[in-house]
Amino acid sequence: MAEEGQSWDAVIVVRYPDRAAFSRMVADPDYQEVTRLRTEALTEAVLQAITPWS
Repeated sequence: MAEEGQSWDAVIVVRYPDRAAFSRMVADPDYQEVTRLRTEALTEAVLQAITPWS
Protein backbone atom coordinates (compact mmCIF):
# COMPACT_ATOMS: atom_id res chain seq x y z
CA MET A 1 0.00 0.00 0.00
CA ALA A 2 1.24 3.47 -0.84
CA GLU A 3 2.22 5.80 1.95
CA GLU A 4 -0.06 8.69 2.87
CA GLY A 5 0.08 11.35 0.19
CA GLN A 6 0.99 8.89 -2.52
CA SER A 7 -1.47 7.68 -5.10
CA TRP A 8 0.05 4.69 -6.86
CA ASP A 9 -1.93 3.12 -9.63
CA ALA A 10 0.64 0.59 -10.83
CA VAL A 11 3.51 -1.45 -9.45
CA ILE A 12 6.08 -3.47 -11.36
CA VAL A 13 8.36 -6.06 -9.78
CA VAL A 14 11.59 -6.98 -11.54
CA ARG A 15 14.08 -9.63 -10.47
CA TYR A 16 17.81 -9.23 -11.11
CA PRO A 17 20.46 -11.94 -10.74
CA ASP A 18 21.97 -10.09 -7.78
CA ARG A 19 22.42 -6.61 -6.29
CA ALA A 20 25.61 -6.06 -8.29
CA ALA A 21 23.66 -6.50 -11.55
CA PHE A 22 21.06 -4.00 -10.34
CA SER A 23 23.79 -1.53 -9.37
CA ARG A 24 25.49 -1.89 -12.75
CA MET A 25 22.19 -1.24 -14.50
CA VAL A 26 21.38 2.00 -12.67
CA ALA A 27 24.97 3.24 -13.07
CA ASP A 28 25.07 2.51 -16.82
CA PRO A 29 25.19 5.71 -18.93
CA ASP A 30 22.64 4.29 -21.41
CA TYR A 31 20.22 3.61 -18.55
CA GLN A 32 20.79 7.10 -17.19
CA GLU A 33 19.89 8.53 -20.59
CA VAL A 34 16.56 6.69 -20.90
CA THR A 35 15.55 6.93 -17.25
CA ARG A 36 14.89 10.62 -17.82
CA LEU A 37 11.93 9.57 -19.99
CA ARG A 38 10.36 7.81 -16.99
CA THR A 39 11.05 10.82 -14.82
CA GLU A 40 9.42 13.16 -17.33
CA ALA A 41 6.41 10.88 -17.92
CA LEU A 42 5.46 10.07 -14.33
CA THR A 43 4.40 12.20 -11.42
CA GLU A 44 6.30 9.89 -9.10
CA ALA A 45 8.48 6.82 -9.58
CA VAL A 46 10.10 4.77 -6.82
CA LEU A 47 12.99 2.46 -7.59
CA GLN A 48 13.44 0.25 -4.55
CA ALA A 49 15.91 -2.61 -4.20
CA ILE A 50 14.70 -5.29 -1.78
CA THR A 51 15.76 -8.71 -0.55
CA PRO A 52 13.21 -11.51 -1.10
CA TRP A 53 11.76 -13.29 1.94
CA SER A 54 13.18 -16.71 2.61
